[in-house]
Parts: sequence; structure tokens; C-alpha cells
Amino acid sequence: MPEAPQLCDFLIIGGGAAGCIIARRLAERTTGRIILLEAGKSDEGDPAALFLSRLDEQTAEYDWGLMASVLPGGPASLNYSRARILGGCTNHNDCAFLIPPDSDFAEWERRGAAGWNAEAVRPYFRRIEEKVSVYRFTAPNPVSRAFVKAGQELGLPLIDFRRRIAPGVGWFPLNSKGDRRASTSVAYLHPLAALPKHLDVWTETRALTLLVRDGLVLGAGTSRGSIRVRREVILTAGAFHTPHLLMLSGIGPAAHLKEFGIGVAADRPGVGEKLRDHVAAPVVWSLRQATPPWTITPFEAVMLARMEEDQVAPDVLYHFGLRLKEKYGDHPRYGGIAHGVKASPNVTRARSTGRVSLASAEPQAAPCIALNYLSDPEGYDLRVLLKGLRYARKLADTDALRPLIAREALPGPGLRSDEDLAAFARETCETVYHASGTAAMGDPADRMSVVDPSLKVIGVAGLRICDASVFPSMVTVNIANTVMMIAEKAVDHILGQKS
Repeated sequence: MPEAPQLCDFLIIGGGAAGCIIARRLAERTTGRIILLEAGKSDEGDPAALFLSRLDEQTAEYDWGLMASVLPGGPASLNYSRARILGGCTNHNDCAFLIPPDSDFAEWERRGAAGWNAEAVRPYFRRIEEKVSVYRFTAPNPVSRAFVKAGQELGLPLIDFRRRIAPGVGWFPLNSKGDRRASTSVAYLHPLAALPKHLDVWTETRALTLLVRDGLVLGAGTSRGSIRVRREVILTAGAFHTPHLLMLSGIGPAAHLKEFGIGVAADRPGVGEKLRDHVAAPVVWSLRQATPPWTITPFEAVMLARMEEDQVAPDVLYHFGLRLKEKYGDHPRYGGIAHGVKASPNVTRARSTGRVSLASAEPQAAPCIALNYLSDPEGYDLRVLLKGLRYARKLADTDALRPLIAREALPGPGLRSDEDLAAFARETCETVYHASGTAAMGDPADRMSVVDPSLKVIGVAGLRICDASVFPSMVTVNIANTVMMIAEKAVDHILGQKS
């Protein structure tokens, strides 16, 4: 005889950047039962999760192993890492803790996200900092200091990026305490044994489908059986898994669902569409001597620059990396470089859009991810990326960096023309793991909107989405802090309260 379904008031699917926050805040402000589902293990006491730059040592256990195609029509050749652990990507990113410029949120409102302007979201960023420890470098690596001095030589001001986002150079604020992470699970949930009794955290439990009847979400089917809800299901599974679960459950583009024999519960053509990311291309220099060791993260320094004068905010961001090893393995194109650094420009508000779609109706099958980098019709992304590559060469030719650099390894000094650099960018373009927009927030009258400004799924009762998939447009900086803000603001929407 099958077990009776579990019953709760709120079911939160995805224990990552947003899910941990929503679970804790709801537990503080309500008394009904809350269940937080996380497909991965608990991070509590796990040294690979608690210390920065450690998860790449044990990847298979913690990574979803998703593959993505990079350029339109290309094969799925890029491992787009997504963390499979409580705390999600806040437990394997580089902990960059940045607040986007006001202009990004003005654009959100312009796209139909009423009530999400800079003034409206500011209190929620402050709430995060009441819980999350933010670290500022006091003695960064000397090579990082040389990079910062190089930017100043080119006329960029030294900026405290915790206070404002503008063209300049400086240090990454990090959500950490020294070399220990302040992920959302650490900041909001630990110690798990001391959580309120009405909050259950179920790790190693995967949601397989939403239970939908007559336009109402009743709960979810999971690897531990069915769960029914009295109030809401809150989907916080991220820009790939959120649209994937929606489509598996019959919420998405009707024609696409019918291809896989999935009954249509709600025809929402925007599900899986409008995938945006920060596309980058590598600039790698071989150093004359070994890079001195870093203490917290190999990404200490950051630079923002404006390549096109008509842009309201910086259009290129450089992560300056003190190692060449990628998060998930050594890339063969770095072979032969004993000691090197990387200053990859990324396009901060890229206009190319990709798509997340179904590969199968089986819940365990991974979604298809098409990033479609450098495909915007106006050619904006490629144009800005090429300017970013050329500007990196100016950095290398400064008094600060020139004595440290033995040679330019990538793109390589032989690539000078726009045509050669464009071919290089297409061949080597890469992600900085900032996928968003696949269940976009907007005006309910817009058929491509998936959630309304209160984060409710349009046309489906009892379901809300609160993660990077709801971004109406890309933000200028690393996205983790913005996802945390969405979670804090979501709780007020869920409870019908204001800050």
C-alpha cells in the first residue's frame, strides 16, 4: 500500500542561493510546516563546501554535469557547472558579492517588473548583509595589486565596489569570513540541528514533477514520495532546472510539450526562453615567475570598463584570475604555460538569448541548453567583446604589468585583425556561470512573461518562482547577490507584507 503523501504549508524546491533564504525567513515569520528540498548532500561540515576554491577538487559528487551548446547550432560541448549541494552555487562560486547599478533595475521595471526599481529593492540588499558576512581584502596577492595598478595607469579610478558600480578597478567584496564561505546555507540555515521544528530540510531528495490539477499546483512528486501543500509551492531550482521542471509538469510552450507527449497544464511560451548569460573570452598571459599563493580566492581583483560611450553602465567586466585551471579541469589550450594569469572580459549586458528545452519526458534526463552566444542580430555582443580583448592588451602594456608578463598566450600576438579576433572569440568564448531569465518576470499581459511582479506563475495558482530564472534582463555584475535579494523580497510577497 503506497505511503500517504507528506503534507506541508510551503514546499520549496531547490536548496540553493534563494531556497535557503526563503526557508529560513518563512520559518521565522510563520508557524506552518515548511519543507525545503535539495537534490544534493548537506554542506554542513563538508570541507569542500566550506572553504573557497575547493569544490573543483571533488567535482563529480557536487556537480549536475549539465552540458550546453555554446554557439547556435553547435554541439553540447561545454560543461555548465551547477552545484548539487545544499547552498547551491553559493557553495561553489567565487563568492563575488556585488549589487547591480540602479540602471539595471530601472530596466527591469521598463520590462514590466513593477515594484522592482532600485529604491524598492535596496532594503532587501540590506537585509542580506544583516545575515551574510562580507569580506574585504587587506593584503591581496602582489600580482593582483599589479593588475589594479595597471587599471589606474589607464585612467580608471580605484573603486570600493561594495558601495558603487562604475567604471573602475578594485577588489571583489566576498561573502566569506576569511577563507570560509558565507553561503546562504551557512548564513541562514546552519546549524541544521538548531532550525525551527516546523522547518524540514530534505537533502538528497529530487523533485520529479509538480502535481497540477485544473490550473492549481497541489504539491510535487519527489524521489521520497508525494508532498501536498496547503499554501504554495515555491520553485527555487535555478535558471536551468526551474524551466525544466515546469515543462516536465506541463507548464510551458504547448507545442514543445506535445512533442514529448506531455499534457499541457498551462501554455506559457516564455518558459525556457530568453536565456541570458555573461559571455567571456580568455586573455591569458604567461608569467616570468610563479604566481605567489592567494589566501582566499584566485579572483581577488575586478575591473569594470565602458567600451561604448552610449552605455549607462560599464559594458565589460574583467575577472582577474591567479590560476588558469578552470573550475572543472585543465583545458588543453592552456598546455605549456607553467605560470599564468587570466583577465577574461565578459559582456555585462549581453543581448544574445538562448533557450532551455526538453530532451526527454523522463525527469532524470538533463535538459537541452543552447546558450547561443554572440548571436544577437546587431552584433553588439561580439563588438563589445572584441573591444574588451583589445583593452586587455593595453593593460598588459602598462608599467605595472609589463615586468611580470613573459608573453601573451591567448589570444596570442599573431591575432591582430578584427576578423582573427572574432574567430578566436567564437572558438573560445566561455561562461562565467551567470545563467538567468528563463522564466522571466514581466507584465501579465505579455504572453512571454512567466511570472508577474509578485513572482506568481501567470495562469497557474499556488506556484511561485524565486531564482535567477525570473530576471527580466541581465544585470551588470555577478548575479548571486541579486538572487539573494529576490529571495528576501519574495518572502514579503508570499506573506502579503511590505518591508
